Amino acid sequence: MNIVATAVPAITDHFHTVTHVGWYSSAFRLCVCAFQFVFGKAYKLFSVKRIFLLSNIISIAGSVLSGAAVSSTMLVVGRAVAGLGSAGLFAGSFIIIIQCTPLRRRPVFLGVFGAAEGLATIAAPLIGGALQTLSWRWCFYISVPTGAVTLLLTMFCLSDDHKPSGVAEMTFKQKVAQLDLVSNLLLLPALASLFLALSWAGTMYPWSSGQVIGPLLTFAVLLGVFVWNQVRRGDTAALPPRIMKHRCVIAGFIFIFCVNSTGVVLEYYLPTYYQLVRGYTPVKSGYMMLPIIIAATIGSLIHGAGTSAFGYYTPFMLFASFIMPVAAGLITTFKIDTSFEKLIAYTALSGLSYGIGFIGPQTAVQTVLPAEDVPLGLSIMLFAQSFGPAVSVPIAQVLFTNRLSDNLDGVIPGLNGTHISNSGLSEMVSNVSESTKRDVLVAIDKSLGQTWYLVAGLASVAIVGSLMTEWRSVKEKRE
Repeated sequence: MNIVATAVPAITDHFHTVTHVGWYSSAFRLCVCAFQFVFGKAYKLFSVKRIFLLSNIISIAGSVLSGAAVSSTMLVVGRAVAGLGSAGLFAGSFIIIIQCTPLRRRPVFLGVFGAAEGLATIAAPLIGGALQTLSWRWCFYISVPTGAVTLLLTMFCLSDDHKPSGVAEMTFKQKVAQLDLVSNLLLLPALASLFLALSWAGTMYPWSSGQVIGPLLTFAVLLGVFVWNQVRRGDTAALPPRIMKHRCVIAGFIFIFCVNSTGVVLEYYLPTYYQLVRGYTPVKSGYMMLPIIIAATIGSLIHGAGTSAFGYYTPFMLFASFIMPVAAGLITTFKIDTSFEKLIAYTALSGLSYGIGFIGPQTAVQTVLPAEDVPLGLSIMLFAQSFGPAVSVPIAQVLFTNRLSDNLDGVIPGLNGTHISNSGLSEMVSNVSESTKRDVLVAIDKSLGQTWYLVAGLASVAIVGSLMTEWRSVKEKRE
């Protein structure tokens, strides 16, 4: 995702449009969310190796489509295909760890996964910037050789798993029926309608407009039908109610939804603060993101090693949920002249708490749920992990844009959310006179405060999830 963000300016210049910019990431997230439950069932019913290989091939195909795009629409389609493949890769990575390691050792590997994600976050903008000297297309093509290596390793190093007798005796047709593809046909347009409404509301159209209310009503109706279908199908549903009712699943969903939302909102809006309010260059802004990313990487390793050593994951989730609101509260104090030391310390504290708690829910469902339900439990956690940012980032954008419009009303008369979205913040700042520039920067700083308050609120709700989490040891469950 980060490597694509660096390519957006070059892509818009190439296709001469900004119409689909939001969908370059939303199409990817939409498919990651919508297909998690299908892959959760697929890994339970079919060969893990074959499903993982298929997911890898789809992901590579999506990258090729994106890189070879001859139009902005084709690029969005390519991103959607890549998201479909990534949904299977995300779930499959956890399933493979489950197959290869005993439960008491898994937190270490999950911690390493989290650390690797942190390092990738650091490297992605740098690699993306370097690749753009060739072409923005290489920001997508770079996934092809890495995907090919993963494909070869999976083919020759991963053995086929053995399914329980009840699953092994099912015919291919029976297994396909168990996937509950009807539910996925309901969930995909439901999420698309929600994402569309959130991307338009308060910026392109008022909340009370038909363009916003229509998609929201569509989302509500389709979601209602989706829930009804889950109850009707019972254990054969894409999302069996008995699993969703489990305490650890509900707690984990709340926790990871809120925690990942806080991390992604900060990842989106801290660079805006650094580049506009503080006047840092994009390169220095990238360096200023290192404390939060490095701290999150360290926190992930601490969680993995600590949980394997002591057995319990709940204390780490509790620590994260109580420290993260404190860190978010400190970030709300950021002003135009906040000291460099505070910028580093407060963001690093936020990153550390994020890293320490992030992989707790994945460990919890593996510990508490029966072995046959773990793939579906993990798919629910991965859905929440993707769904949280997909909802919270547009909400943060609405809060920021609307408040900025109010704050700038006396400085730049006639400005509204649509003008802000169309012109861009950098252009707006560069077009004002020197005498009013500081007033504009102060207005941007105050408006960013709305996004910091959203982060603080989400971080506080995460406490509910951590308090609900059961105290179970990874050393007690039979392998």
